[in-house]
Amino acid sequence: MDFSRDDNAPSRWRTNRRASVDERILQLQDVVILGPSACGAGLRAVRWIGAAVVLVGLCVAAVGLLSVIVTGADEHSSTHAEGEAGFVLFCGLMVSLLGRLILAVARRRAIKRGAVTRETLTAAPQEFTDAFRRAVNAADTIGESLAYRQGWLPGVDLDAALWDLARHLETGTRLHDALAGAPVGLEYREQIERARAALDGCLGHLRAGADRLTGLVGRVEALDMELTAPVRRAELEELRELRARRDAEQMSRLSAATADVESIDPAFGDVADAATGVLDAYDELPKSGL
Repeated sequence: MDFSRDDNAPSRWRTNRRASVDERILQLQDVVILGPSACGAGLRAVRWIGAAVVLVGLCVAAVGLLSVIVTGADEHSSTHAEGEAGFVLFCGLMVSLLGRLILAVARRRAIKRGAVTRETLTAAPQEFTDAFRRAVNAADTIGESLAYRQGWLPGVDLDAALWDLARHLETGTRLHDALAGAPVGLEYREQIERARAALDGCLGHLRAGADRLTGLVGRVEALDMELTAPVRRAELEELRELRARRDAEQMSRLSAATADVESIDPAFGDVADAATGVLDAYDELPKSGL
């Protein structure tokens, strides 16, 4: 099938994701992954506001600097004109500084709520960074897919998956640094071996996560191809609706059966307790010699 003229074709909605980690760093001001309590959309908005303020300040400062140069070169310029030019330059620099302050505060707040920054990637061991970058690239490719954006992958939380890997990256880095400075001695062998096993576990988790996400990319792209074919998409939509109806019917039966069980009068316990009490009373009666 020719997708060159199809608005849903992959070339229309998916871009090359090779530099997605660097794109994230640029978009989120040196932040790669945000924690669950942070708001990525808010950070992006603040970043653009801060960048706009910085740009306006630099433009005003450039005008002020040019005015200073012109008035300084003009022998007939007044002291008042030179003062105005210097004031414009000063205002531009202050506005630019305000924009940088907005960016710094936003970044500090994001890091406080949990984030992986460019410094985190730089400080991490290379094998950790490589695995994490592969995971982010794969997750971004899946996130840009038609299937993900149009709700064909319900229950798939890519941000939660990446944050899981990000925590292993951060804790693994701290553990790696702590092991590098650990004392040497037989009395520390057990603890050091335990720490090394935990470090291997962090790295293994990162690599396994990256492998699984990377493996899912091909399957998601194959689903995207099916979704761009009108006939196949109609079939998938019909099958999805059928499955949703079946699931709803099954859950309805499950709820009804659960309600039936919960509505049973618990008489057995009372009967058994009554019988037990009577028999206990008989057992307490004096025994005859018979």
